[in-house]
Amino acid sequence: MREPSLPVDASNNEGKYNLLRKFSRYFLINFLLTFLAYLRGRIDELSRQLNNANDELRNLRTTFGQVTSYNELLVRENAELKRKLKGKGKGKGRARDDDDEPEDEDAGDSRQIKRQRRVTHSSEEDDEVEDERARVSLNSY
Repeated sequence: MREPSLPVDASNNEGKYNLLRKFSRYFLINFLLTFLAYLRGRIDELSRQLNNANDELRNLRTTFGQVTSYNELLVRENAELKRKLKGKGKGKGRARDDDDEPEDEDAGDSRQIKRQRRVTHSSEEDDEVEDERARVSLNSY
C-alpha cells in the first residue's frame, strides 16, 4: 500500500521566502549605508582639494596683483628715465623738468601694459614656457 503523500507545507515555503526577503533588505540597506559613507568621504576629500585650490588661486591673484603693480611702477620709472634722457639730449646737457613734459608717453605706457595683459598663447607648450618665465621673474624680485 502506498503511503499518503504529505501535503506541501505552504506556510514553510512562505516563511523561507520572508526570511530571504528580510536578508535581502538587510544586505541592500547595509550596502547602501556603506556606499553613502564612501560617498561622504569622497565628497569631503574633494571639498578639501577644492579649498586648497581656492587658497592657491587666491595667493596667485595676490602675487599677480603685486607683480603687476611693481611692473607698472617700473614702466613709469622707465618712461621717466627716457624723458630725462631725451631732455638731456635736447637741452644740451640740461635736464628738463618733468612737469613741462606732456603725459602722452604715460598714456602709451598704459596702452603697452594693457597689450601685455591681453597676450594669449596658442598651445600648452607656450603656457608652460610662460609659466617658467613668470617663476623666473618672480624669483628675481
